[in-house]
Amino acid sequence: MNLLTKILLWMFPVALPVMGFTWSYYQAQLDATAEQVGNISSLVSASGAQRLNDLLSLRISEFVLLGESINNCGAIDSASDFMLSARNALQRSQGFSALVIADKTGKVDLSLVAGVTRSQTVLPRVLENSWLFNAGHFNHIEALFKRWQDDLSGLQQQKNELFMQALSMERKGEVDSANYYKLQNRIFSLTSRIARPPVYIDYAGGREAMLMGLLFERDTFLFTQPLISCNGHLKGYVTAFLDRTQIDDILNDLHKSLADRGIKAADVVLVSTKPLRFESDYRYLNVATLQNFGQRLPQASMYSQQSDGFLASAPVADNQVLNKLMEKVSATAQNVSAAEYQDYINQFSSFSLLVFIADSGWREAGKQLLLEASVWLIVSMFLLFSLIYMLAKSIVAPVVRLKQSVDKVEAGDLSVQARVSSSDEIGQLASAFNRMTHTLQRSEEELIRLAREDALTGLMNRRALIEEAIKERHRAQRLTTTIAIAMIDLDRFKDVNDRHGHAAGDWVLKEFTRIMLGMLRKTDLFSRIGGEEFVLLLPDTDLSTAHRLLETLLSSLRQSRIELEDGAVVHLTFSAGVVIWSENCGFDEMLHWADDKLYQAKLGGRNKVVS
Repeated sequence: MNLLTKILLWMFPVALPVMGFTWSYYQAQLDATAEQVGNISSLVSASGAQRLNDLLSLRISEFVLLGESINNCGAIDSASDFMLSARNALQRSQGFSALVIADKTGKVDLSLVAGVTRSQTVLPRVLENSWLFNAGHFNHIEALFKRWQDDLSGLQQQKNELFMQALSMERKGEVDSANYYKLQNRIFSLTSRIARPPVYIDYAGGREAMLMGLLFERDTFLFTQPLISCNGHLKGYVTAFLDRTQIDDILNDLHKSLADRGIKAADVVLVSTKPLRFESDYRYLNVATLQNFGQRLPQASMYSQQSDGFLASAPVADNQVLNKLMEKVSATAQNVSAAEYQDYINQFSSFSLLVFIADSGWREAGKQLLLEASVWLIVSMFLLFSLIYMLAKSIVAPVVRLKQSVDKVEAGDLSVQARVSSSDEIGQLASAFNRMTHTLQRSEEELIRLAREDALTGLMNRRALIEEAIKERHRAQRLTTTIAIAMIDLDRFKDVNDRHGHAAGDWVLKEFTRIMLGMLRKTDLFSRIGGEEFVLLLPDTDLSTAHRLLETLLSSLRQSRIELEDGAVVHLTFSAGVVIWSENCGFDEMLHWADDKLYQAKLGGRNKVVS
């Protein structure tokens, strides 16, 4: 038997377990990929639903402001002023693409379309003196308006009674009591309910959007509010179209995020379950599969054999939820908490964001993996025995040495260096390992520095100050010396930020630090602990000496000029509180005492030192 035959026979028992391992590896990778795809579908549906819910919540707040700017009785009674007010309000809005003003009968008095930069060819159509909506569109808001009008007298009477109670408490000097604050909040809520007419939110408007020449032809959220004249009569209605393209943009972003992960065959759609209806386009979904789920789509990711893919959904606020949200906001004059908003969605919403990932979107990669593994298996078997000796001599030994170096690094020794014995890949790997350990050393040193240093001024931060202060305390106890602590706060620094911007404020803080460091002793410890708050630790210094030193620093600072990039000049002063570190007190307690002295300095007119 020749050598070639022997090698082939020897390779056969080796090849079988390798082939088995390759198949097992393929199956394991396929299972891991399937689990990952399922997790991705759940993650995308949850994050997408959160983005949509946040968008709709913001539109609630925005429409309240938009409605208040439009529903001005003085402007309503003047056609030109009202048109200008409505146009300005629409142009300022971020989430509404059109406004329709109708009279009490539903006939359009005014239609406005926001400027659209994405398509200048889309022009608003003239719809005045037509009936854009059907007769029943305003029925809900008209009923809400009548109920609101019926409640006005009772609400006003409640407000007057509460107002008289507040006056009585003011005469008794109870304006600082908790009951007085609660009374004021109730008066504020009643005032808001009286001043703010009801709002009704509907999900419709696809046909109307097409008639108006908007960039979308699907239904969207319509926010409708009655217009009230100065004499309190119903003048008409204003309806704002939520920009549907913002919803579609979020869906497209989610689809793109899947594509970026290599998942091409996928649908991200908005679905209504009562009844089952798709509110956006889909390509791969099997509608019959969704009908089997009824009104309860799977929220956790699940694999559907009928659709050959993974399904996951998350609830999205619909018009019923938004109406409840608007009712709560109108009744309390307060924003609804995120938890309460989500509770509304879970209980009442019929909308869901559905993510479907078809098998074809990810199984092809698995088949390609099997093919590549098989090819490499065959090639490897041919080369295995011819390379075994070379590999053992040129790779295994250097790898073992490199592993020993890695073990030392794992044990915490970053100074270890691997021996570079060749210029091939192993040698390059050893060189890369040496560079990595050197980089890790520098990174560790940099992290230690950043953990102790204020990023803006380069001074010690609070953590580093406490560590150094404890060292100085031990030293002072040994030498029986005193330590003075000064809390320093720049006077009216907020004015610098408000007038010149935060970048200028940062520059002023840096310049202040430079000025102070130029005047302090080498043994003094200077730290920034907050925005414009600094702490100065003065070892071997009694109270009178510390006070004089702070006065000297303040005097020098008054004479300093800090020039900004725009040519403006800033003159700084500070207020400071100085104390001596008592032997019976901790550092934080002494900072609190110094802060009390600082507060006295501010009450005394700032620009001074109190000890």
